[in-house]
Amino acid sequence: MTEGRDRFAWSVASSLMALMANCHRDSKGKKFSPTDFNPTLTKAEKNRDALLITDDNVELMRDEFKRAVSPEVKLTKMEDTGDE
Repeated sequence: MTEGRDRFAWSVASSLMALMANCHRDSKGKKFSPTDFNPTLTKAEKNRDALLITDDNVELMRDEFKRAVSPEVKLTKMEDTGDE
């Protein structure tokens, strides 16, 4: 029970620390997240929600997001028109 309370307290404190660090960082500096300041998280827990987005899976992720929001929408891959 005390471990759960400690983890909760550290999650709140690390969120505040990340907020303060991001408020006082350079505009080109590293962006901080609460996991950077939370000592109770293991390495596996810090990377649990991480997903590496590549050119191969970005279209699949976009399609799944749109399908979750509106099931009747069908998306196709965008072709490069070269207008840029």
